[in-house]
Amino acid sequence: MITVALTKGRLFKDFLKYMNGNGLTVYNEALEEETRSLYTVVDNVKFIFAKGPDVPTYVESGVADLGIVGSDIITEETFNILNVSQLPFGECHFSVAALPDQQEFKVIATKYMNIAQTHFKNKRQDVSLIHLNGSVELAPLLGLSDGIVDIVQTGSTLRDNGLVEHEEIMEVHARLIANKRTFYTKEDEIYSFIKEIGVIE
Repeated sequence: MITVALTKGRLFKDFLKYMNGNGLTVYNEALEEETRSLYTVVDNVKFIFAKGPDVPTYVESGVADLGIVGSDIITEETFNILNVSQLPFGECHFSVAALPDQQEFKVIATKYMNIAQTHFKNKRQDVSLIHLNGSVELAPLLGLSDGIVDIVQTGSTLRDNGLVEHEEIMEVHARLIANKRTFYTKEDEIYSFIKEIGVIE
């Protein structure tokens, strides 16, 4: 048996849509069940549900053999994992966003400190960063920052709060990651699964 770590939320919904599109209903029937269980088993695959930032930790530790996670998470932090493949779903991007008339950025609020720091360092732009865990859109509205660095998918949250994108930083997409040891010790089972879900031909 192999264990696959998934994150509930937007990426999970994209994964289910992708699986449905590829006719893999045997997995979706189990994954779409309304339940409070933190895991489910389908044939020879155990799916565990975790917070997005925790998925690479489960994979790194060997609790999970594979994980599906946003590239934002493994770009923001360093994990000792195999970054196996880009997946054809979960597309969005990072942007610098602010009020429409904002001209310069000296203070930026973000959850993604490393990504923001790298971006402004590469631009040789001196910016102070404020770390927030959620609702970063509030920061420029309340005068805490000049703008934010955050993930944008549809842009509706920005529009709802009167903010606009000033600069796109980088693309974000789903990645398949693997534990460095079990990727080889469970090679046959893992390759069978990733071939089944269309990661390899």
